[in-house]
Formats: sequence, structure tokens, C-alpha cells
Amino acid sequence: MRDPDMPLKDPVEQNKGIGMVILIEDKDHIAPQEDAKKLSTETGFPIVKRRSPAALKRSNSATAKNKSTNKKGHKTVKPNSKGDAETSASEEVSEWQLVYTTEGLALRLSNEPSWGDIMVDFNSAALNYRKQHGGGRNEALAKAIGIKGKDTLSVIDCTAGMGNDSFVMASVGAHVTMLERSPVIAALLEDALKRIDGIPELSERLSLVKTDATDYLLSKGEGNNVKRLADVIYLDPMFPHKKKSALVKKEMRAFQQLLGADMDSARLLEVALNYAAKRVVVKRPSYAEPIQLASGRKPNTAIESKKHRFDVYIQH
Repeated sequence: MRDPDMPLKDPVEQNKGIGMVILIEDKDHIAPQEDAKKLSTETGFPIVKRRSPAALKRSNSATAKNKSTNKKGHKTVKPNSKGDAETSASEEVSEWQLVYTTEGLALRLSNEPSWGDIMVDFNSAALNYRKQHGGGRNEALAKAIGIKGKDTLSVIDCTAGMGNDSFVMASVGAHVTMLERSPVIAALLEDALKRIDGIPELSERLSLVKTDATDYLLSKGEGNNVKRLADVIYLDPMFPHKKKSALVKKEMRAFQQLLGADMDSARLLEVALNYAAKRVVVKRPSYAEPIQLASGRKPNTAIESKKHRFDVYIQH
């Protein structure tokens, strides 16, 4: 069992070779430079400053003195007065890109241009339509977490991802703590939380912790001798898709490339069962079996939706 005082995994080490923070500078868009610097520190990704063609033309003469050519003929840039190295705008950028756009922070894959930008947007038409017309507390997810009448529940979403399920749970009245282990995905969520507009009750019900879920539950539970951390603990572990399923959503394909399948989902479920006051809910594809536990425990019930099943473990 993990020592609660053990430091969490180093996000810089976790993200080596994955991607790059890109800071877009344009006269029509004041890039959030402080946010980019903070994100660069958290992820270990360098900042690439991209400027508009006009800005590049104006700066060519100013930057020429700082450029040197290495043995391979690649352009490099000397560190500035603060010691930060800025990558030349003409230099090839990484396959994975975190981009500050006028709409917000986006994840972009240079080798998948057809995907476009991957963003979390709690103001999007799709999410708001689901909030207004998705069935409310009659929706499968609401039934699965057990929210009824004027009840409010505290929920820990151990696998926040794009935040869609957290959004739905908050929309029906739950107070949701989102946990996300990937600093890249967590950055998208954090940016989206800053941009919640016109839905004040949601911003009050949604919070984010950038951490590994198992580490969080153990440190909050055992470290503080807490028996129950929330009414409901929710899990939506990633799973390998059927080989015949070619049209997997772009977000899921990107996440699978970033994180891989959740090989520790059984361990996370075992830990969650120790710290949920009322129930643990596990989202599964409709064709998948329940997660196999060493204890042999099975779901007490299941709630079906069109494509998924919510396995519900009732606490006694």
C-alpha cells in the first residue's frame, strides 16, 4: 500500500517526449503569457512563440544577432536575459501541441490535422443542450449516482477526462471534485473552468485537482484517518475499443495515445470502495464485463444507457 507521504509522480518526467506548449502572439490576440509559463513549468514543455507574418518581418532584423547555426545547420536561439530559451518561430514544432487560441487552450496533433482543436468548453452548445434536454435527474448517470429530489451529493470523479460526466453530475445538483492525472488534460479542464460563462451554479459545483486518483484517495483517506471522502466516487476508466470500432471519438483516441489504457482500474476501484460513503459508480461500455476484483465483489446493480452501462456498488 502506498505511503500517503510519498510525493506524486513528477509531471515533467511523465510528459517527456509528448508535446509542446505553444504561445501564439498576434496583434489581435494578447496571449496569456503568465498562464503559458506556468503550464510550461508544470508539464516540462518548452514555449514556442509564434507571431503573425507581419510581426515576424518586423522582428527579423532584431533577432538576427541572437541566432547562431550549429553543426547540422539548425537555427538556435540564445537564452534571453531571464535565462529562458525561446524557440524560433520557424523551427519545426512537436507532434503534440498545446495552443493558446482566441477561444481558449486547445490540444492539437500536427499529424492529425483533420481532428482540429481538442478543447474542453463547458459553455458549448452540446453540453448546454444536454443540461437542458438530457433528461436531468432521469438521465442514466443521475440515476446511477443516486441523486433524488432536492438532494445534493458530493462526488469525486476519479477520471475527469474532458469533464463531460462531471458537467452532467454538477448540472443535476452534485458538488463534483474532478481528478485528472494527465497535466495536459488537466490544463484543458482548468482553462475551461476559467471560461464558464453565465452558469454560476456550475462554477460553484465543479473543482479540479491535478493528481493521480489512487494517490489522492489514499493520501486524503489514510493520511488523515478519514473513513469516507465523498458520498459517491465515480470512475470512467479508459478501455481498449473493439477493433471493428473505427469511428472512435477524436478525444478518446488522443487520450489513449497520451495515457494508454487504464491497466490499474481494478486497483483504483478497490481503493474507491474503501472511501465512498454511499456508492461507487463505474462507467463501462455496454459490451464489457464488470471490472474483476480480487475480493470477488460484484456490482449491486447496473443502469443502462444507449452505449454504456453504469455498474453501481452500494455501500452498507
